[in-house]
Amino acid sequence: MNRITSLTDSARQSFQIPFDGDKIDFKLYYYITQKSWFFDFTYNNYTSNGNRVVLTPNALRHLKNIIPFGIAFLADGYVEPFDINDFGSGRVGMYVLNQEEVQEVESNIYGA
Repeated sequence: MNRITSLTDSARQSFQIPFDGDKIDFKLYYYITQKSWFFDFTYNNYTSNGNRVVLTPNALRHLKNIIPFGIAFLADGYVEPFDINDFGSGRVGMYVLNQEEVQEVESNIYGA
């Protein structure tokens, strides 16, 4: 699991994540009216928009047979990300999982 360390408290963030010789285009954004973080990403020809950030070992579990990676959002404690400072303060972390780590999550947490 690789933690993305460049996250800030900016309400709109765009960055690229290197992955297996390729890249994932990622957008992370905060809606104050919903007090929630959301994300979009594009990998090769696949784009997914409007995903809510929630604490989970793999936010992209439903795509495990389509893309070769996962995204985990983990926090100190069990409070969902709701504050614009959650990433900038380090309370919530974003991690990229490779295919092997996605399978470990499936086996160890979901028993699949």
